[in-house]
Amino acid sequence: MKVVHSEQLPWTQAIDHGRFNGRRKDLGGTRLSCGLWELPAGKRSFPLHRHLGTEEALFVVSGRAKVRTPEGETPIGPGDFVSFPAADVAHQLVNDDQEPLVYVAIAHSLGVDIVEYPDSGKINSSAGTAADRKRFIFSEKSQLEYWDGEE
Repeated sequence: MKVVHSEQLPWTQAIDHGRFNGRRKDLGGTRLSCGLWELPAGKRSFPLHRHLGTEEALFVVSGRAKVRTPEGETPIGPGDFVSFPAADVAHQLVNDDQEPLVYVAIAHSLGVDIVEYPDSGKINSSAGTAADRKRFIFSEKSQLEYWDGEE
């Protein structure tokens, strides 16, 4: 058993790229990882994305935001739980409120994943976790046929 006292953990800047931003407290886990996140007002969490192998979920602790999907935006607030099954709809958090959104993010991974990014047309394939992760990112337009380059 491992007990993590989140109030004793420092926030670390996990994302800071233009309109994308977020601070995180790593709560632990490998296959079932968990983190406390803070999404500042006016920012987005990650690019719109869809995991084919990883299941994600979040629980809103405080603040308000919207979950953006290809179908539109859904408001979320304190006490709301949102799940994103593997290979389901692409999603992104958008905080257009005046206050930060604080949420617990949970992910179940087998250590291998494919992620699609509909807005940019990228594909991310990865194997491993944390520092040992191998990641390959390419444009879906550069897709090859199976036998290309084989004699």
